[in-house]
Amino acid sequence: MGVAALVDSLLAFGSSIAAMPARVGLAGAAATAVAATVLLLAGMSLRRRKVTRARAVRLEWRVHDLKEQLRTRLAEPREPFAGPSAAAPTLGASAAFEADIETAARTVLKEAGGHRARAKHLLRKKIGGSGLNGSEAAYWRQLGALSLLDSTRDAARAYARAADLAPDDAQAQMLAGVLYLRDGRVDAAEAAFRRQMELAGTGDGGTAARCRAGTMLGDALAAKGDMDAALAAYEAARGEAEALVQKDPANAGGQRELSLTHDRIGDRYLAAERVDLALASYQQSLAIAKALAARDHANSGYQRDLSVSHERIGEVLERKGDLDGALASYLEGLGIAKALARRDRDRPELQWDLSVSLDRIGDVLFAKGKVGEALLSYRQGLEMAEAAAERAPGRTTWQRDLAATYHKLGSLEASSGNDAEAAELLERGRAIIARLDRIAAHREQWRSDLRKFDEALQALRT
Repeated sequence: MGVAALVDSLLAFGSSIAAMPARVGLAGAAATAVAATVLLLAGMSLRRRKVTRARAVRLEWRVHDLKEQLRTRLAEPREPFAGPSAAAPTLGASAAFEADIETAARTVLKEAGGHRARAKHLLRKKIGGSGLNGSEAAYWRQLGALSLLDSTRDAARAYARAADLAPDDAQAQMLAGVLYLRDGRVDAAEAAFRRQMELAGTGDGGTAARCRAGTMLGDALAAKGDMDAALAAYEAARGEAEALVQKDPANAGGQRELSLTHDRIGDRYLAAERVDLALASYQQSLAIAKALAARDHANSGYQRDLSVSHERIGEVLERKGDLDGALASYLEGLGIAKALARRDRDRPELQWDLSVSLDRIGDVLFAKGKVGEALLSYRQGLEMAEAAAERAPGRTTWQRDLAATYHKLGSLEASSGNDAEAAELLERGRAIIARLDRIAAHREQWRSDLRKFDEALQALRT
């Protein structure tokens, strides 16, 4: 019998006893006592059920919140002011990091009462203990996932240890490589991704793994400045993705992998000013993004991919001087970005996407001589950007881009004779850059302070 059924039975039994007539004194008293006891037990059971449910709800929210924090961290560029191509890992890595954080949340973090520092301390004790039964690598991965919320370097150390303990685990190599790359250790990242490719194996799963490894290998080679080798790696990854899609055209994951490789190839061509080749590659990615978004309208990831594809094509067309084509493409992306921002108002990155679309539309309108319409688009984008940046003050790239928008809009207001409005906007932008400058000026002191904390923490771990 389930808990709910048992409680209902106890309540019915207690009520029936309480309703019995007290024929004689002692019998009536006994019946009343039994009824009271049964009702008390039933009430206690109900309270336990409510507490259990409340705890379960809190745990689910904690898991959700940690995953959101992790996604935000992984979406950040590897270094301040880096471009968007230097941001998120490819498909597979994000899901694996999230699986590690969820495991930690449901086990050691729960044991630590929700305190991350205590949870990490408990994991280190488990790692340093005996009787691990082969679980040491898993503990290091949980430690790395929790550390990633605060420090890429600490996370990289933990995942590197997990990869060392599991040298034949392709996923462990992938995750270590992603964090090596984010930590600036590009040679180690390249080695990890090459090892991942070696371990990929055969079959569809191996093809997908080689595609992911090849794409991330290209990222590592691009970070090293070897653009020809990076392009070759992306082309090889595209070949793996095409093989996967040809074998199973309905495979949405394979389609998305293929779209991603087209984007990476387009990025490299665009960086080399080979705009026609970049446009062709982006158009291939757009065709896939359209098909996936049409297949699943509710999938926000597919919708966002489609919006970004329109933005990429708009950028290339703008460079080619096709302002009408660029504007049409940007407006397509804007419509999707608006829908996503309305659907999920709690994600600042969606608000930021919307601000970027409006800003780019303003650029094209200004280039077409439509200054009034450009100003309106810039102001709408500025409102979105301010809201997003306020919710994520640590995103230095957003802060700098917000300052650039202030400068652009302030300059336009000044050229239109609105000196007071121009001064206010320019002052706001200058304040952001001055704040970033103060951060840079104190970098050495902060590094010294950070070393002190690291030394103190290391003493606790030894």
